[in-house]
Amino acid sequence: MTATAASVTAARSTDVPTRTPGLPTAVRLAAMDLRLLVREPGVLVGLVAFPAVTVLILAGVFGSAPDPDFAGIRPSEHYVVGYVGVVIAQLGLVTLPAHIATHRELGILRRYRASGVSGAAMAVSQAAVGAVLGLAAAAVVLVVGGAVYGVPAPEDPMLTAGWLLAGLACFVATGLGLGLLMPSSRAANAFGNLVFIPMFLLGGGGPPRDVMTGPMQTISDVLPLSHVIGGLRHAWLGAGDDPQALWWPVAVAAIALTLAIRSTRRRVA
Repeated sequence: MTATAASVTAARSTDVPTRTPGLPTAVRLAAMDLRLLVREPGVLVGLVAFPAVTVLILAGVFGSAPDPDFAGIRPSEHYVVGYVGVVIAQLGLVTLPAHIATHRELGILRRYRASGVSGAAMAVSQAAVGAVLGLAAAAVVLVVGGAVYGVPAPEDPMLTAGWLLAGLACFVATGLGLGLLMPSSRAANAFGNLVFIPMFLLGGGGPPRDVMTGPMQTISDVLPLSHVIGGLRHAWLGAGDDPQALWWPVAVAAIALTLAIRSTRRRVA
């Protein structure tokens, strides 16, 4: 994803968000960034069209009867629930890094800093943008997939919410770190897609685990997306054969957040 001409023009004309009494700086920044992002067709394609179309195809290919290759659950439910994690990963690996890198290229982050906006406020605003977009994309997947194939109510709603928050924390923090570390928006977009595609295929969004080779399963075990999707499937559907160590995506979030904080001080100073 790259910035469109409309969003770039709007971004270049922006110094700081209009001050609204009673609203923290981070909230104003997040609101403005969301307005800019919805003007980019690539965001709608990446976070809405791609997952909706893909989940409809994959969920329909394998049928709707319980299947032992899918840990005894319906393949349609397997994919619809799993794609909640997929869209969050796409946000954190592709959309958010390219958006932040574009801001940095255009000098927007430096103008914020020169206007007295702290690095912490900028980081919080981008995290808020990522969380809002991630939840919106997950809702699209559930609405579209549920309308066509049906999705049961979560067996453990609290645990499901916990895994959703862990996934958001993991990939939003990763998106912040990548957006600040990548030298340009093109580099962020290229690197993000290079990482996302194999993670998507091996991390629970592609073929079922039982048909993977041994090396593919080993790679899958270390991918944070595998654990996010595995945790969501276990909490929501009560079954699944994906790994589900909650500490792993949380640890990835902590590492990525540390890198993001250090990068904010260095790249936006």
